[in-house]
Amino acid sequence: MRSVPAICLCCMLLWVSTACAPKHTELLSEHGYRVSLDVSDPLIYLSPRRSNLPQTATLVVRVRDAQGQPVDGIAVRFSVEPSWTQNASLTPAETLTRKGEARAIFQANTIGVVHVMAQVDNVTPEARITIDTPPSPTGGGE
Repeated sequence: MRSVPAICLCCMLLWVSTACAPKHTELLSEHGYRVSLDVSDPLIYLSPRRSNLPQTATLVVRVRDAQGQPVDGIAVRFSVEPSWTQNASLTPAETLTRKGEARAIFQANTIGVVHVMAQVDNVTPEARITIDTPPSPTGGGE
């Protein structure tokens, strides 16, 4: 009976962790490619005081054929929603897939929430990135 609360806590933590996990969705393009967009860090910071806080996010587009094999040479165009074009950058803005992947680095100069997109054929997967200021140090030690 002593272990029941611990087991319940573990089950709850497992349920919460899967509910908060990023959703991996694939879109099917007009040429039958399966396209997905992942973001390395959905929360980045402006000028963090501590070096372990991310200032940029890496966007990774994966393009697979109907058999799940990586497809090379597919054009990918990265973009942000129009209201963010002056406050964010994606490098490179356009590239081709290599080993089925295309990557871009996202950086912003203001706080907020931005939607980033990656156009492949006729599909445009979208992800969200939050830009914030670093948290205040606690404990008065820094």
